[in-house]
Amino acid sequence: MQTGIPPSFHFLTGVEISAAHPPFFSGSGSFHILGYDIRLDDPALNQALNKLRQARKNRNPKIVQRLNELGFQITLKEVSQTVGQVQLGRPHIAYTMMKKGFVRSIDEAFDKLLGTAKPAYVDKERIECEDAIKMICNAGGIAVLAHPGLLDIADQSRLEALIQDLIHLGIGGIEVYYPEHSDEQTKRYQELSKQYNLLMTGGTDYHGSITPEIEMGSGKGRLFIPYLLYEKLTERRNFMDTTDQPNIEKMLGYQFHSKVLLEEALRHSSYVNEQTDLDLRDNERFEFLGDAVLNLVIGHILMERYPNLNEGDLSRIRANLVNETQLAMMARSIELGACLQLGKGEMQTNGKEKNSILAGAFEALMAAVYLDGGFEVAFKTIENNFIPFLDQIPSAIDSSDYKSRLQERVQEKHGDIPSYQIVREEGPDHDKTFWVSVKVFDIEMEGTGKSKKTAEQDAARKALEILNKESQ
Repeated sequence: MQTGIPPSFHFLTGVEISAAHPPFFSGSGSFHILGYDIRLDDPALNQALNKLRQARKNRNPKIVQRLNELGFQITLKEVSQTVGQVQLGRPHIAYTMMKKGFVRSIDEAFDKLLGTAKPAYVDKERIECEDAIKMICNAGGIAVLAHPGLLDIADQSRLEALIQDLIHLGIGGIEVYYPEHSDEQTKRYQELSKQYNLLMTGGTDYHGSITPEIEMGSGKGRLFIPYLLYEKLTERRNFMDTTDQPNIEKMLGYQFHSKVLLEEALRHSSYVNEQTDLDLRDNERFEFLGDAVLNLVIGHILMERYPNLNEGDLSRIRANLVNETQLAMMARSIELGACLQLGKGEMQTNGKEKNSILAGAFEALMAAVYLDGGFEVAFKTIENNFIPFLDQIPSAIDSSDYKSRLQERVQEKHGDIPSYQIVREEGPDHDKTFWVSVKVFDIEMEGTGKSKKTAEQDAARKALEILNKESQ
């Protein structure tokens, strides 16, 4: 504010880290990771940045020494006097060389002397890509792949494969808008961001007076970065402020690489409908996928645990495990409701306790785990969270639904639906006993119980016993 910046300007903290090429990337070019909305006091991030600053400081004298050996008389003191009190690097050395008349431009200095593999080039210390992403995420920020257009990737399928691998490491966005990106590249990065649900960012790569061709805010004069991108970044910050992501990850027993996937899983349609100025996705697509993942995993577990059960029993048990009531109970067990983004209307009607919303969010969360970590991770996560309920199944099998089993048996033989009829009832209202008969094929059996339902189950059980004996 003291420099005259209007108070209406909005800011985000940020950092740019030069990272080593990840092992799955075989191209060339500058591999930089941006970190937006980081905590400035994060100890691990600051320790790493201090180490990089020192390494950069140690690198500059070596570059100057090589230039001197090549006949270019320049000192670090001259560089500091020329560019002022800043963290010195190759662009500042190149700028000083231009001022001294050794080269015509900064680009020429890099092309002939300072660029990678050039005579005065000195390699710099870099953080592993995975570590850089992890540090940014742990500092509360969102990791973004910087200027992908500067990477030597001509094949679009290789670029898409790189994005997929980086998502698994925790990347949450792509720097779509950049002065060196062509219109075709910008469009491609927009498509990739939408396809993989990544945030879009933009930057001019402004470095002050040493890059006079770059203007802050407009790059080379034609760069336009939509304000919507800033709003989406701040929307994420507001989401982090109102939810407890670390707690949900702890309760779930899984830490997400991509926080963007987690955020979408927790975003209800009622919230999205109120944010008409933001291009947000609700969690309904994830619900669809999560339902399929849950049914597949639970079905697989039941097949392995109970090899002697038939298809009907397996389907019935799975339906008892994967339903709205049960999934809502699972959601409550990990305190999922406290993390949901709901619209004002749902908040006022206690939407965070509604079974339908909780069950849908749990399905969406399982889809996010699957997308973030793959099937094996999703399988283990679901199994671990369902263990208490899976362990109760043997007792449930012992008290099977005989009526359903009898009906399935009859349907296999294309017979009429079993007919139940109350024969009589005895005792006072608070302690009645019921007698119910069931007719199926040419069999009629009578069952008793303290309620009509238990009497019907008893009759069905006896009818099944007769049918089983006849089939032997």
